[in-house]
Amino acid sequence: MNLYYFYKGRVALYAILKSIGIGHSDEVLLPGFTCIVVPNAITYLGGVPVFIDINPITYNINFSKIEENITYKTKAIIVQHTFGIPSDMDRIIEIAKKYNLYVIEDSCHTIGSKYKGKEVGTFGDAAFFSSQWSKPVTTGLGGWAIINNLRLKEKMERIYPQFIKPSFGEELMLRLQYFIYSKLYSPSLFWLAQNTYRTLSKYGIMIGSSTSMELECRMPGGYEKKMSNWQKKLLHKKLKEIDEKIEYRKYIVSIYRDLFKKKGLPLLDLSIDYQPVYLRYPFLVKNKKEIIEEAKKRHLEIGDWFVSPVHPNLKNWSRIGYKTGSCPISEKICSHIINLPTHENITKKMALKIVDFIAQYQDILFINNLLDTISC
Repeated sequence: MNLYYFYKGRVALYAILKSIGIGHSDEVLLPGFTCIVVPNAITYLGGVPVFIDINPITYNINFSKIEENITYKTKAIIVQHTFGIPSDMDRIIEIAKKYNLYVIEDSCHTIGSKYKGKEVGTFGDAAFFSSQWSKPVTTGLGGWAIINNLRLKEKMERIYPQFIKPSFGEELMLRLQYFIYSKLYSPSLFWLAQNTYRTLSKYGIMIGSSTSMELECRMPGGYEKKMSNWQKKLLHKKLKEIDEKIEYRKYIVSIYRDLFKKKGLPLLDLSIDYQPVYLRYPFLVKNKKEIIEEAKKRHLEIGDWFVSPVHPNLKNWSRIGYKTGSCPISEKICSHIINLPTHENITKKMALKIVDFIAQYQDILFINNLLDTISC
């Protein structure tokens, strides 16, 4: 077996790092455009996150900046496939082999994306995925790890049994939350649902994606958990339908791109080496706050990922070892990036409505390249 199921995607990463043997002062490179739970998993084991700036076209780790950050303490590179856009895996694997480093693929934003015809999650020594609410498939919470390195697999086999399953109460609460989500969620309720979920989670009424301790970069109790049987059963059922879901996401993105082109809006153009299945379709704007606030008023599902290099934390970055100014491109992009949904609840009519809304701000949109990112 090379597939291991966990209560959350971040726990899958933690287990991978533990299998590698990450410990006191070991350095792990990762993009400075990620979720706080990723560097948290490193620090929980005593490791040190080293943040690398991103490529402003793909929003992924800039491979040209990796080598200059490698030291004798460096043990691994975490490679995020942001929004479903694959990272430049050939060059990253080449660097990792040169310095004998592990490569871990953060595939939480994607299932089905390919780099040069090969599916992401199959390049590195290991990969981790998420089935949290906003991911390509959802079991409410959940995640899994794929181990491609035989030596690492042997270590994971020894570690995995140490992880416990959720309590009966936790599983019952999660099942109830999933039932409510599946019956009541609609794109028009996106902002209301998100705010309600965060508020109820804060007071312990619902099981949140991230606890207050995690946002403070501290390890919560009961962190080392596997998936419940219910989560695993639901995940397997959804993965059987994944090809249909992938094709639908591609369909919605094709609508966005066609409408963008017709309205003279800037398009995200990638090399043919990249074959993304977009979790969200990203682009840059000059006034992010204005657009997001107006979208809320109009009940339009438009995402604000990422609001900071360690999303969603807007301050106290130093708690996780991030120094302000260390990833200037990432910090700039965080102030300007928004994204559009691609999931199966978005109809063609909704997509048209969203793009019509965005087109009103055409004068404050700008093309996704480095010069515009720096100058705007």
